[in-house]
Amino acid sequence: MKQKLPIYGLLAALLLGSSCAKLNQLSPTSVTAAQMFHDTTSLNEALVGLYATLEVQEYYGAYYPMLSDLNSDNGIAGGYNNTSLNEFGAYSVTSSNLFVQNMYVALYYTVTTANDILVGEGGISDTAQQTQQLLASVKGQALAIRALADFDLLRAFGYHWDTTSIYGIPIVTTVQTADSVVPRGTVAASYNSIIADLNAASTLLSGDADRNPNYINPAVINALLARVYLYKKDYFHAAAYATLVINDGAFSILDQNGFPTIYTAKNSKESILELPFNQQNQSEYNITTYARPDAASTEVLFIASQELQTFFQNRPLDLRINLLDYSSPNFQPNGRTLKYSSDISQKDNSAYVLRISEMYLIRAEALGRTNGLADLNTVMTNRGMTALSLSDVPDDPTYAQAVSDENRAEFNFEGHRYFDLARTGQIANVLGVPASNSVYPIPLVQINATNGVVVQNPGY
Repeated sequence: MKQKLPIYGLLAALLLGSSCAKLNQLSPTSVTAAQMFHDTTSLNEALVGLYATLEVQEYYGAYYPMLSDLNSDNGIAGGYNNTSLNEFGAYSVTSSNLFVQNMYVALYYTVTTANDILVGEGGISDTAQQTQQLLASVKGQALAIRALADFDLLRAFGYHWDTTSIYGIPIVTTVQTADSVVPRGTVAASYNSIIADLNAASTLLSGDADRNPNYINPAVINALLARVYLYKKDYFHAAAYATLVINDGAFSILDQNGFPTIYTAKNSKESILELPFNQQNQSEYNITTYARPDAASTEVLFIASQELQTFFQNRPLDLRINLLDYSSPNFQPNGRTLKYSSDISQKDNSAYVLRISEMYLIRAEALGRTNGLADLNTVMTNRGMTALSLSDVPDDPTYAQAVSDENRAEFNFEGHRYFDLARTGQIANVLGVPASNSVYPIPLVQINATNGVVVQNPGY
């Protein structure tokens, strides 16, 4: 039994207007979880709030994925000459950057909310079967969402590409008090915690046959595990979990005629996890990527770079170039993404967190040149490209570049590029900045609030 809840903007803006002291996101005068969760109704309401924390503008409401592309060769900063935004566009983010600070707070607020639910559900004593099924569903979803937030924290603020590194994230698995300070764990410990949460969630939700992409379900968990294991460079498990999703039967890659509907319709067959928005609960994708035709100046915050246009011009059969607009005089020689609706009255663009095409590309990368080429070709041919033969990718470096290019073509302005460059060690070569820029700095306010217990990333 899976509890279905509408995702509204409840609790979404709480505490995001101010910096967090240490890692606790709750007032020391707040009621305890035991007081809050006295029955399943209150637990259901909290679960609505947990999903809402994913949708704030600093997280999947726009900024977390869009800043990743801006901090890469896909984007440049536009509009309003915002200093913090310009730092991303110049690949020179500082520890006092407001976007970084608010992002860090938003992601840990998701972790905190999940922890409150996990403590609260343990205090409900009703032993009825229906109640226990509901509790298992709520706990499974909370664990998976905590894992998602922790992984997003790790790839933004930790040395996720190096499992021997000490620069992981603070792993917060309990309800914090006003005096709580959690130091950074190692990267290995961070991965272990994320994977443990996902495995536990998988067990709790194992009987769920629903594949609604707006909610956590077993396919979402398997897709997250595939992504996590790829970043961890555990290619055996990455391929195995990607295969589970591909063989699930609920998802299919759209052909060259149908794939644009990913962005024009809700919950396409490609979507594994898609966070929905509506008129009452609006995302920020439209307002940050759309400019009025009669605008006197550039209004867009996240502009598509001329380099991205050149990239597609070198792929003349790739139909995904049609999802970019380089015709507006306000942008030239740059452009803007068309993945998010230009209907200014709607502002209901989804966040595309996990898609089936990513599973094919994860498996293509994990299996390598000989065994993975068919998966790479599956994505390419469904986007108008010609299939590659082994002679087209005669060695492993050439094949790795082909996979990297396909990820760039498929997921530009969906929040993959910067993290892909970091995990594959290409930051210095592609962006021309030190390798230490492969990770964002820990916000200075966090360093100060913890008296240095939470240590800064090297180079900042």
